[in-house]
Amino acid sequence: MDNYIVRSLSKEDLKKFNMLLLRLTVSCGWALSWVNNPEAKELFDFLNPFLKLPDRRVLGGDILKQVVADADKAMETALKENPVGVTLTFDGWTNVKNEQLLETVILSSEGKPYVWKAVDITSERENNAAVIKKTEAMLTELKNKEITVCAIVTDSASAYATAR
Repeated sequence: MDNYIVRSLSKEDLKKFNMLLLRLTVSCGWALSWVNNPEAKELFDFLNPFLKLPDRRVLGGDILKQVVADADKAMETALKENPVGVTLTFDGWTNVKNEQLLETVILSSEGKPYVWKAVDITSERENNAAVIKKTEAMLTELKNKEITVCAIVTDSASAYATAR
């Protein structure tokens, strides 16, 4: 590979490279520390000496925050532009740490799911009044973001069933 062209990355190219690097890391199930591995650095240096792998703390910190912010912005744009309105779904579950979580997934009119939030409600006693309050707060937040909600779906837990 003696006769190949390498170039430094523009700001936009670097942003895309970092996003692709993070997506690769997540999709392969790799620990963030793989970017600090000397063999990984050697491979990227061989491919393009101008490509420098970020440190694992940068990949899991600033880069992750930026990718999430960009994804959130794209999600909000898609939900605002939904021609019919979206369906707000709630589901309560317990994670491996035995924490009670309330997950909110928004479905577009085409059926595409968007994970909106997952909130730890372990310390709260879940009852129909609390569910109604959380639902109203979520509807207000979505209205402020100019996202139209046309339906709400909950699981069959007693607090949710009573709140309907």
